Amino acid sequence: MARVPKVLADYAERRGFTTSVTSVERPSPSLLRVTFQSPSLKSRSVSPCDVTAFRVRGSEFRHYTPELHDPDAGTVTVLFHHHGRTGAPGLALIESLVPGEEIIWCGLESARSFRWTSPGAALAMGDASTLGLMAGLTERANAEGARLLVAVETEPPDCDYVRTLLPGAVVLAAGEEHGAALDEWLSGAGEHVRALAPQTVYLAGHGGSIQRQRDVLRTRYGLDRRAVRTQPYWATGRTGL
Repeated sequence: MARVPKVLADYAERRGFTTSVTSVERPSPSLLRVTFQSPSLKSRSVSPCDVTAFRVRGSEFRHYTPELHDPDAGTVTVLFHHHGRTGAPGLALIESLVPGEEIIWCGLESARSFRWTSPGAALAMGDASTLGLMAGLTERANAEGARLLVAVETEPPDCDYVRTLLPGAVVLAAGEEHGAALDEWLSGAGEHVRALAPQTVYLAGHGGSIQRQRDVLRTRYGLDRRAVRTQPYWATGRTGL
């Protein structure tokens, strides 16, 4: 949900749970990590593809994916990407957060079509807006002994940090065209993809890039459409994704 009637926005907040910001850090120029704490996060199970929504202003919401969950401490980190678009209400809210501030999490669950299903082997691809998701997928795959290949594109100044965040991942410097670096990698990654033999593919981030990459995976690599799970976070010229 990006913008909903006020009565539904109020209802979503009433059904949510309150968290407190415990820390804010900028690990890399375009990235901001915020840690949230709540007793509700001690009792909840959090899966890598789960999404919450923050009411950013009025009746507008933005969706965010948790990075790492510590149930003992009742904390979850979220790794936000500074996309550079001025006047964005979601970015304005996130950059205003300071330790001690409270914010309501409106739900925390995965979409039926985009959730971790414990595959033995998986491929995950996305842009800088998906780095928290990729960290969560990596942690869960390691815990379950699954083989996971992650490929991401991000701003050049962030590449070194992302390589430490996602050990073993393919980290590409993003160019002017969204998804072009991943498109090029995928077109020449046949040996890697076939050796991995992914049971599930997770494509997230820029909507147009997801469509292109899904087509390549199905036509060039012969993956069944049911094996390719997609979650657009944003799209060129549109809000709310």
